[in-house]
Amino acid sequence: MIFWDTSALIKCYGVETDHDRATNLLTREKGHKGCALLRIETISGLVRRSGSDRALRDSAVALAQDHLKAFDLVPVDGPLLDLGIKLAIQHSLRAADSLHLAALVRMVREIGRKRLHFATADAELADAAASEKIKVIRLAL
Repeated sequence: MIFWDTSALIKCYGVETDHDRATNLLTREKGHKGCALLRIETISGLVRRSGSDRALRDSAVALAQDHLKAFDLVPVDGPLLDLGIKLAIQHSLRAADSLHLAALVRMVREIGRKRLHFATADAELADAAASEKIKVIRLAL
């Protein structure tokens, strides 16, 4: 199972470094997971990257929304925010990254470390997840 960070998932919808690898993870693996924040961050990122090309924007957004329907997303609630704050302090992470890591840590506690891999293209977040003893799939920036 793959737990996705936005930096990794967004690679599935454009032509950039590690696009093919990210797309293969999305289409070949089962049981995709993520933080609920993934929904808005992915769509926002796709809208911003497509610029004035509305056709590109609309097709990428529709495809991403379709894919995200199959994801098991950890909701952002008070306890997740508290864990995110702890992890932000511990690893010097940005707010959104600390929420992704908090959701990942929560999911690992529920289903086990061996069954879950974390996909990210964010080096700081990858290092933080690795220090939590989580297997990381590092995608190129």
